[in-house]
Amino acid sequence: MGPTGTGKSSFVRNAVPPALCRNVRVGHSLQSKTSDVQPIGWVDNDGVKIKLVDTPGFDDSRDGVTDTDVLKMIANFLEKEYRGTTSRVTGLIYVHRISDTRMGGKSQNNLRMFHKLCGENSLKNVAIITTMWDKVTAEEGQRREQELQSEPNLFKSLLEKGAVMKRYDGTQRSASNIIDYLLSRESTTVQIVRELVEEHKSLEETAAGAELRGIINTLLEKHKKEICEMQEKMKHDVEEIRKEMMMEKKKAEMEVARLRRQLDDLKQGVAREKPGVME
Repeated sequence: MGPTGTGKSSFVRNAVPPALCRNVRVGHSLQSKTSDVQPIGWVDNDGVKIKLVDTPGFDDSRDGVTDTDVLKMIANFLEKEYRGTTSRVTGLIYVHRISDTRMGGKSQNNLRMFHKLCGENSLKNVAIITTMWDKVTAEEGQRREQELQSEPNLFKSLLEKGAVMKRYDGTQRSASNIIDYLLSRESTTVQIVRELVEEHKSLEETAAGAELRGIINTLLEKHKKEICEMQEKMKHDVEEIRKEMMMEKKKAEMEVARLRRQLDDLKQGVAREKPGVME
């Protein structure tokens, strides 16, 4: 998991056997290429069955795809896997660009959603991998890495509870080393699966659902405030400026409507299946 454009699909492509590379779509821009949850499975040389799952980011750039859509995709996949197969989660990977000079609002939201999906008990199965090391000098990269490890609002709280940070240099060997480390961990049940399956919560009631609801409500309040301010300003501005303000106001109103639809969609939750019944 991780924001769009951090190199998730590129990592998957280097981690899977060469024969499966063609099944992984890799983008070269900040536009999302991962349209859905994409599991790729294979058997390693020791006979171990491995499934690596690529997911869209919570800042998906495609029109019509909301953060609620992404949460439902991930929750639905994890719940089906838990109910219908013998596979269990042994590793959770969060991908971050070391080339980013700061962690903005969207990246912070992605990290919080990841944390809430996993839960505290599964952090020992988390590897935070940093990518794009070829975009920074060794000195810059080390400085940013130390900042990410030491700042409370970045990765410090996850690392203190068992997560590890690893560098990914874009090679197959580096990807394989990270996968091997995670396969050595004991399996875990992530928080959202425990909440949906064992505690019978709705998606909105889960920690991740509540976090997303809070993010959406914050954005709603921001846009509603902007609309009120524009309405007041339009009373006093000249005609030309008023027209521009009306266009901005319309954009804000459309965003408010979109966010309200997300909240309604979140309340509907994921389609539930009867235990033991799979497609």
